[in-house]
Amino acid sequence: MLLNEKSNYTDREIIERGSRVLIKELGYSGFIRYIRHSEGSSKEDYLKIEDEIFDDLSLDKIYESAKDHWQNRE
Repeated sequence: MLLNEKSNYTDREIIERGSRVLIKELGYSGFIRYIRHSEGSSKEDYLKIEDEIFDDLSLDKIYESAKDHWQNRE
């Protein structure tokens, strides 16, 4: 990460500045949608979901499935 005067912002300043940029780019409704989406996804337990998805699959099977997916995508 490059260090400059912007790296000295407090967490609150980063959130305020980031919010302003998002509102400018997305509008208020887009900003609210972004916040709702990012908050919702962070509440899920990724490790639990990962265990459910990959239960009973070997690493070789996961690799082959991923390889097939990327080779066959449009």
